Amino acid sequence: MAIGVGLRIGRVVSTAVVASNEPGTQDPVVIARDTVLHIDEDGTTSLGSRSSDNEARTLAGFLARVGENAGVTASDGRVYRSEDAMATAIQCLLSETQPLPAFGGADDGTEPGYTATYPSHWDPATVASLRAALDYAELRHVDLVSDAQGAATWYASEISESPGQLIGVFHVDDAGSTVTLVRSGVPAGKAFRVPTKGAPSPAAQLATALGSFGWLPPNLDAVVVMGDGLVARDRSHIQEIANSISTKLTVRTLVGPGPEQTAALGAAILAAGFVPARETKSARIGLPPSYEATDVLTGGLARIRAQEMLEAGENDVVAARLLAVPPDQQDDTGTEAAEDDHNDEPSRKPLVPILVGVVLTVALLLVLLL
Repeated sequence: MAIGVGLRIGRVVSTAVVASNEPGTQDPVVIARDTVLHIDEDGTTSLGSRSSDNEARTLAGFLARVGENAGVTASDGRVYRSEDAMATAIQCLLSETQPLPAFGGADDGTEPGYTATYPSHWDPATVASLRAALDYAELRHVDLVSDAQGAATWYASEISESPGQLIGVFHVDDAGSTVTLVRSGVPAGKAFRVPTKGAPSPAAQLATALGSFGWLPPNLDAVVVMGDGLVARDRSHIQEIANSISTKLTVRTLVGPGPEQTAALGAAILAAGFVPARETKSARIGLPPSYEATDVLTGGLARIRAQEMLEAGENDVVAARLLAVPPDQQDDTGTEAAEDDHNDEPSRKPLVPILVGVVLTVALLLVLLL
């Protein structure tokens, strides 16, 4: 097939990529949205920071809870299965890719491919719960691969000079980091998940993962570093991780596009028919014209704090309501509130001497009357 659609639901930002491996076709098209579901009174759903006038509830923070029996709470108190929320988010992203470009589409009898990614550290039961939710949502045509497979495919298609190489993927997020070794497009065993607190250095994590399979750093063709969540907003931090791995392990290390768009780009490449085990630069997909421009800043401090609350499970209802407020309204609201406080202060201060004067006057009248 000549056209592929890659999809990734992130903790903060979700991404859809439309790409083609046909010579002469356009560069990938990238759509980025905040990972907030808006549900209208009539059941219509949308993904992003903007809501409609008919909105009934919002839903966020579901990625980290896929597979959990407790589900996730919407802004009106209703509880949803997290995997169903993720399937709905994927469906929303898919709808935004329509209509697909003419090349590789139904016009020439070639069906486009669709691939979505999931966090590499998920266990098989969690992946199965998402698969079941996608099937129930009539999205059986959407294939599933891990984030690491997507990132490794991006490297194999766009950078590597020879197929079937061993690639290390270091994925950092707000809760920790995940190390996955991918060879010929297939993960070598389970991913290694390390929480943020007390974590060894990124190079040490990679060395441990390699050693568990009897490999050494020279066995790696490269390491791809990518990020997710709020930590991905700090590009310099992600680059520092890549630099430290390169220095300590003496291995080629690079930061993927975005850096949270890497997996979605790789998913689109896979969906377009690329086979990492036997292909390299013969069918380059290309980078977006400016992936910096598609980056989503999730709306200021209020939204960031709300997302942190969701991740910590502190208050789903309050956090979801905060996330539902568009960024520009938050900024305006904050400014107006500050202005109101500033305007109220002068009007409150004169109340003290006025009250004192009234009390003295009343006391003087009582003395005269008595």
